Amino acid sequence: MRVLSMLASSPASPLPTTCQSWEASTLAGIRSLECRTTAVPPMSANDVMVSVKAVGLNFADIFCVLGVYEAANKMLSNGSPPNSGGTSQAAGSFCPGLEFAGEAVAVGAAVKDIRVGERVYGFTRFGAYRTVVVQEAVYLRPVPEGWSYAEAAALVAQGLTAWHGLVELGNIKRGARVLVHSAAGGVGCAAMQICTSLGCQSTGVVGSEGKAAWLQERFPQAEVLVRGPQRGYAEQLRALPGGGRFDCVLDSLGGKYFSAALDSLDPMGRIIHFGATYSYGGAKDGWCGLRKWLTFVPGYLSRPMVDPGQLTPTNRAVFGFNMIWLTDRVDLLTAELDAMLGKGGMTNRAPAVGATYPFEQLPEALEYLNSGASVGKVVVEVGEESKQA
Repeated sequence: MRVLSMLASSPASPLPTTCQSWEASTLAGIRSLECRTTAVPPMSANDVMVSVKAVGLNFADIFCVLGVYEAANKMLSNGSPPNSGGTSQAAGSFCPGLEFAGEAVAVGAAVKDIRVGERVYGFTRFGAYRTVVVQEAVYLRPVPEGWSYAEAAALVAQGLTAWHGLVELGNIKRGARVLVHSAAGGVGCAAMQICTSLGCQSTGVVGSEGKAAWLQERFPQAEVLVRGPQRGYAEQLRALPGGGRFDCVLDSLGGKYFSAALDSLDPMGRIIHFGATYSYGGAKDGWCGLRKWLTFVPGYLSRPMVDPGQLTPTNRAVFGFNMIWLTDRVDLLTAELDAMLGKGGMTNRAPAVGATYPFEQLPEALEYLNSGASVGKVVVEVGEESKQA
């Protein structure tokens, strides 16, 4: 009764008290995830209860379940209280997931802009791998007309990552020359869309000819480069039109790809580093303990070294960021979300969903994402949505 008293209106059917949740008690790999029945967290006056229809997958989820994401390890040890930017979780169990879409089945009394029955999508500081999510309304937005739940679940995390990297840190302006690593992935596609909307000249880097053809069809005005081995990447950049000079690089690879991209910056250029697939992607799923950490040694020893003294005379900058940090600044997160939606062109065209899996096959979906074979976004669908896929 205490919960119901905080609802703006009572739903026609009783609210769910339990849901299905993919969780892990130890972060040792994708297969450490188990589908469990868990309690739906209590609602506050500012919350919305969402019956989840689709969940977007991210590489951050993979790093979480591998145990190499600091914020995930802390949550597993300490848990998280309600209203911390994500679904509350008890210590000893961790549910990954940053973005979701579904139907609002209950709204708190203080929520003014969301109604019961409305289609919404949103961001959460972990905890999206569930069939029911309780989240503050400030993190939710209405699904654009004509979009599927899968498309809506593919928007927030990748869009915010690309926007924060390119605009807030990269300071790109119309006419800027932008290099986007892993351009056929979720963040990469969002970055290419933002560059198109802001009038920037984009070059997308991909790992195969098949991905290059797919990306060129989606962004016909962009330059597309199929990357080769790390040691020859600098020569590949120099062979591009204009000598491969850029004002901004969005880097998710690391290693010598990072070093070559840094050298490609013109004065006042900025490289934005938000991932290290090639520097630290060596940990094998299912490996744990000392064996897991030993797989990082080659990447660690070959990681790029940046000399601040060399940045000053060449007028270049290096930024690193982690999207989870924004959940500690809800004012910044929501302001950037609205700016991305309004100026980045992200709602003018639905995100590219490259593959969908049913909720019951979520580990298989993560393994496919981790394979590097995917283009666009990998999305997990729940219930009737997965049956229609």
